[in-house]
Amino acid sequence: MHPDESLTNRLAMLIDRELDALPLAWPDASNWCWKSRGLSPELIKLARTGIESPFWRGIWQLFGFDRWQHARMLPRVAGMLPPDLPLLPVPLTFLAYLQQAPVWSLPWRQAEQARWTEQFAEQLGHQIGLLHRETADWFGHPLSGRHSLDLWPTRVRKFLQQADAQALQALADIPLASPKRATWCLPDLRADQFLESATDGFWSDWEALVMAPIEFDWTLLELLLVNSSLRQSFCRAYQRYGAIPDIESYRLHHRGILCCLEVFGPMSWPLMRDQPVWLNT
Repeated sequence: MHPDESLTNRLAMLIDRELDALPLAWPDASNWCWKSRGLSPELIKLARTGIESPFWRGIWQLFGFDRWQHARMLPRVAGMLPPDLPLLPVPLTFLAYLQQAPVWSLPWRQAEQARWTEQFAEQLGHQIGLLHRETADWFGHPLSGRHSLDLWPTRVRKFLQQADAQALQALADIPLASPKRATWCLPDLRADQFLESATDGFWSDWEALVMAPIEFDWTLLELLLVNSSLRQSFCRAYQRYGAIPDIESYRLHHRGILCCLEVFGPMSWPLMRDQPVWLNT
């Protein structure tokens, strides 16, 4: 699926660039994308979904962040990250609004989307380890607001009470402990948000970064690392920077959140709940 020709023409006129439309990577992709022509091509992104989508609505409800509202300031986030990441964030530039939807550009990289290999898992282990080394006593987003970690259980309870499935609503009645530290977290983390070339790697899609309890990020990682070789490669690298946290008392609630966010696409709660458990076992 591509953006239609009329949208391409209107955007090209707005930002004064010749554009070639790119196909959506996923049916629920957050952005329409184009490649600009010229000696220094760019990747042009136009926001396609906002807080009407399950993912971005959840990010707003839990973390108070809406990329449409903070579109101009969003590029600043890259400068807040550790400078020694092995997969550096590709810089983002705000360009304009097209019918209220934000438009950003990134320098075009001659690289392939990353895939889940042992080598990538190890590199990602270093990446996440460095991100988790910088901790905070609040959750939320630096552009939109910081909230005490003591409020996390209440925020989660209210979020789950609004879930469509009754079984998820019932999770809200189960007590949740207050986390002790938060870290940078990308709730929609996937391999294809990174690029790999023969010599370099890049982080090309980081706009959903938030500050979340470290147990939330590890609940996601437990689901992403689907076999023992990936787990071993990732954990070996990660543990150079810190210990893996105990997520046992957080797993159920945080899997409920990920189900509501549709991070893995629409998925029934029983299927999400019963995914393999390998951490802290």
